[in-house]
Amino acid sequence: MKKIKILSNNLINKIAAGEVVERPVSVIKELVENSIDANSKKISIHIRNGGKTEIKVIDDGDGIRSDELELSVKRHATSKLNSGNLNNISTLGFRGEALPSIASISEMTISSNVNSDLVGREITIFSGETKNLKPINQQKGTVITIKNLFFSTPARLKFLKSDNYESLLIKRMTQKFALSFLDIEFDLFVNRKNILNLRNDYLASEDKLRKRASEILGKEFAENSVKLDQIRDNFEFGGLLGLPTFHHSNTNNQFVFVNNRVVSDKSISSIFKVAYRDFISWDRFPQLILFIKCPTDEVDINVHPAKSEVRFKDINKLRSIIISSFRTTISSAGYRASSTNTLKAVEKFSLNQKFKNNTNLRNYEAELKTHEIEPRFSSKKKDSQETPEIYNPLGYAKSQYHNTYIVSQTKSGIVIVDQHAAHERIVYEKLKKDFYNKSAKTQILLIPEIINIEKGVLENLKDKFEITEKYGLKIEQFGADSIIVREVPNILSECNIKKLVLNLIDELLDFDKSELLESQINKICSSMACHGSIRAGREMEVDEMNDLLRRMENTPFSGQCNHGRPTYIELDLNDIEKLFGRK
Repeated sequence: MKKIKILSNNLINKIAAGEVVERPVSVIKELVENSIDANSKKISIHIRNGGKTEIKVIDDGDGIRSDELELSVKRHATSKLNSGNLNNISTLGFRGEALPSIASISEMTISSNVNSDLVGREITIFSGETKNLKPINQQKGTVITIKNLFFSTPARLKFLKSDNYESLLIKRMTQKFALSFLDIEFDLFVNRKNILNLRNDYLASEDKLRKRASEILGKEFAENSVKLDQIRDNFEFGGLLGLPTFHHSNTNNQFVFVNNRVVSDKSISSIFKVAYRDFISWDRFPQLILFIKCPTDEVDINVHPAKSEVRFKDINKLRSIIISSFRTTISSAGYRASSTNTLKAVEKFSLNQKFKNNTNLRNYEAELKTHEIEPRFSSKKKDSQETPEIYNPLGYAKSQYHNTYIVSQTKSGIVIVDQHAAHERIVYEKLKKDFYNKSAKTQILLIPEIINIEKGVLENLKDKFEITEKYGLKIEQFGADSIIVREVPNILSECNIKKLVLNLIDELLDFDKSELLESQINKICSSMACHGSIRAGREMEVDEMNDLLRRMENTPFSGQCNHGRPTYIELDLNDIEKLFGRK
């Protein structure tokens, strides 16, 4: 066996660099965190070739004193940590590893000044070795330039992706910092092109967050989100939660900050999926900005070299609190659905109009006549006067198309409602409420429903009939190979009972006692609600349609059905007038 020996400082730094500096965005994260800790009000980031060739971070912060500049690039040298505050860290950076680690695998220059009236100093480090230290004329603040990253570890370069991809990662990281620190101005230059220019507008905190979210994530995010402001136990939750119908194909638009620290933690992200599980499809992800503030003894931020993951003292407690806070906040949105569906509808109308204008009118109209479909009006009476119901949020029902969609008039436009999806959510919420309140009203069937069941299936169902009884559905064994349904919830009295029960049996057979109770309740209620809802294809009278609209307005989460689909879209009168060239 070879002798044990102490590694050289240069090799130690390169090993540390492998932990801290995974790619150019890791460098950006470390340098920007230092700039924020230095009380900067403006931070500019410049990169070339995805950060591989050059990275420059300029700030107007406190700066580094001339006599400490050389010390700043020594391992574990930091102004942010002492023996008394290891468990009470309030700064973003604290380990003192970043600068020497980065310097060991690049050409680094640091220029800094603590007072514009004084002369600053500049230090140059090449592959971990100090090469130059000189006075420099510079304004207050710090400029750090990194050139030829990973030049001394070429193997790491091979694992980097294209310049565009590395630049995209840096852009996303900069956006995260900008969302977390609203009072700081951020500029990002990629190959000398300014792609992010985020100013401080000195607005109120909520307005400031919405404005910056609009600049970073787009106007649609700001319009389709609700304010999160909850205090539970020792935790404060703030930010913006996207409406359930405003979902995304991945988790890229989930921004999480713990005590203002940017984190990317799968244990937290998985909680969001559970919190929205009742509202969106399993393959979609909510869009949100979440700030978690808690006492420092509730969270350990020192579990990952890059400080991108954290560990909470009681993750199960946090899980419960987040889910409850999210549900409460989303419910405040009531019947709201995202405006993106409206925009898609308007765009579709616009495309159709363009097609019509570019087609021979005679041929087009001849073709149109062969496909004409008359709308079905569910009431022969005509409203000669404006009805007060149009001032309700979802307006007053005027007609029903294809026995599936309700068209209502509002004060500012029209609303189109999917009658089955809307009623399904209403029934679902009623079933859940009755279950939790133990107040399910039932109806005894005059003629009980007898359903034949395979003996093997029946054996597995025997001990689960008491579960359905809690929902108001009384089922008993009837003979050796059948069951009898004696009572059903009032709200489901008009449904096809046999079809409902057969569908519910599949849920009962999969019933897992180890699964979360709420998940079990959601599955059973969802299955029952689907069968107890107004079906697509059923003709409705005007009074029925308006009753459905009023119940939607008074039902939480009614902007989407149990499967995450929108229950309605709204077309603003201004958009309609634009389509017809009136505006």
